[in-house]
Amino acid sequence: MNGIGVRAANFSMPSKRQILRSSMVVGFFSLLGGLTGILVDTSIAAKLGLSRSSDTFYVAFTVPYIITNLIAATGQFSLVPFFSALDTRHAAEELWRGFSYAVTMSFLGLAGIAALGAAGAPWLMRGIAPGITASQAQHAAHLGRWLFVIIIPAGVSEVLRSFLLSRRRFAISSATGFIRNAAVVASIIVLFPRYAEYSIVLGYVCGYLLQFVILGGQIVLSFPVRYSLTLVGSGEAFRNLRGAGTAQIGGALSWQGVVVAERIIASFLAPGTITALNWGFKIMASVAELLAGSVGTVALPAISRAVAQRAKEEVARLFRDMLEISLALVSPAMVFCLLLDRNIIRLIFQRGQFTAESTDLMTMVFFWYSVSLLLYSFVRVFTFYLFARNESGLFFRFCVAQYGLNVAFDLLYVGLLRLGARGIPLGLLTSLIVTVGLTYWRNLADLKDLFGRALGLFTLKNLLGGGLAGVAVWGLAFWLGPPSTGARNFLFLCFVCGVGSAVFYAVLGATRAVPLARLKAVLARSEED
Repeated sequence: MNGIGVRAANFSMPSKRQILRSSMVVGFFSLLGGLTGILVDTSIAAKLGLSRSSDTFYVAFTVPYIITNLIAATGQFSLVPFFSALDTRHAAEELWRGFSYAVTMSFLGLAGIAALGAAGAPWLMRGIAPGITASQAQHAAHLGRWLFVIIIPAGVSEVLRSFLLSRRRFAISSATGFIRNAAVVASIIVLFPRYAEYSIVLGYVCGYLLQFVILGGQIVLSFPVRYSLTLVGSGEAFRNLRGAGTAQIGGALSWQGVVVAERIIASFLAPGTITALNWGFKIMASVAELLAGSVGTVALPAISRAVAQRAKEEVARLFRDMLEISLALVSPAMVFCLLLDRNIIRLIFQRGQFTAESTDLMTMVFFWYSVSLLLYSFVRVFTFYLFARNESGLFFRFCVAQYGLNVAFDLLYVGLLRLGARGIPLGLLTSLIVTVGLTYWRNLADLKDLFGRALGLFTLKNLLGGGLAGVAVWGLAFWLGPPSTGARNFLFLCFVCGVGSAVFYAVLGATRAVPLARLKAVLARSEED
C-alpha cells in the first residue's frame, strides 16, 4: 500500500493554470499535426482535385479512416482511465499486466478486422457508394485492401500513446499526428508520379509504423517495461475497460453507419461532393480537436485519478475548467471559420487541379460545418468527462441517439427538402442541438449540477467577445477587399485573424474572464520553468 500511496502522491491534481500550460504543449503538437494534415489534403487535392478519382480514393479510405480516426479520437477515453486506475490503486505488476493485455488484445482484434475488411472489400465498396461506376468500385476495392493494413499499427500505437498520456508524457504522445502526416506528404511528393493513388496508401502505412516505433522507443527508454502475452484480465479496472471498449465499438459502428449513409446520399449528388463533405468535416473536426481535444487530453488523466480517489468536488472542478478553457479557445476560431470561410478554403486548397469552382463547393460545405463547431467541441469535452467517470453506457446511448438523429435529418434535408450538399452538415448541426439539449434537460452525468452562475457568466463574456471580434473581422474584410493572390490571401488572414483574436481576448481581459486573463502569468511561469 505504501508504494501505491507514493505513486498516487506523485500525481497531484493540476490547477487550471497547469491544465492550460499543458494544453499549450498538446495544442502546439496538435497544431503541427493539423497543419501537416492539411498538407496531406492539399497534396491529394493538387493531384486529384474534386473528381471521380478523388471520390474513388475516399470511398476506399472510408472504413479504414473511420476505424483509425475513432481509435485516435476515442482510444484514450478507455485506456487512460484504465492505466490511471491501475497505477493509483494497484501495484506496479498489475499496471504492466494491464499494459500487456491492452497491447495484445488490440493487435489481435484489429488484425482480425483488417483481414475481414480486405477480404470483403469489393462488396464493401459497392455498399458504401452504390452510385459510382463499376470501374471506380473495382479500383476502390484494390486500394481498400491495402488501406485496411494501417489499422493494426494505428491501434497498437494508440495503446502506447494512451499509456504515455496516463503518465503525463504529453509531448511525444501528442506529436504522433505530425509524424504520420509528414510521412504521407513525403510519399505523395516523391512517389505519386510513379504509383499514383498507391503512393498515398504507402505513406499511411509507413507513417503509422513510424508512430509505433517512436512511441515504443519512448516507453522502453523511460519505464521498466515488463510485457507478457496476456489474454485475460480481472478486477474493476479491467471490467471498466471492457465496458468502455464495448461502448466504443458500439459508438464506432454507429458512426460508421452515419458516414456510410452520408456516402450513399452524396454519391447521387454532383461529382466531387463526397470529397468536399469529407474535407469540410475533417477541417471542422481538426479545429475542435486542436482547441478542445487538447484540453481534454491534458485533463483526462487528472479526472480519471480524481474519480479513482472518489473526489467528486475535484472531478466537477476539473470539468468546469475544461469547459471554460475550451470555450475561450474555440469561440474566436468559430468566428473566423464563419466569416473568412472562402479565404480559408482558397488558402488551403485552391491550386493545381483544385479550381475556383471546386472552391465554391468547398466553401459552402465548410461554412455549414463550421456552424456546428462550438457544439461539436462541447461534445468532445463531454466525452472525455464521461469516460473519466466510467460512464461508458451513457456514452453509447448518447452516440446512438445523436447518430440516429443525424441520419434522419440528412434524409430530411437532402431527400425531402432538396438542400443538396449543405443538407449533410445541417443534419449534424440539428442532431447535436437536439441531443445536447435532451442530455442537459434530463441531467445526465449530473450535467445541470456543473452549470452554475459563474460558468454562465463566463459564457456570456465569450459571446460578447465573439460578437465584437466578428464585427472587427467583418469590418476589416470589407475595408481591405478580397485579396487577389495566394500570398496576399495568407497575409490577409494573418492580419484579420490577429486583430480579431486581439479584440476577443481584450474583451475577456476587460471583463475579468478566466482563465485566459491570466495567460500572461502562465507564459511567464512557463519561461521560468
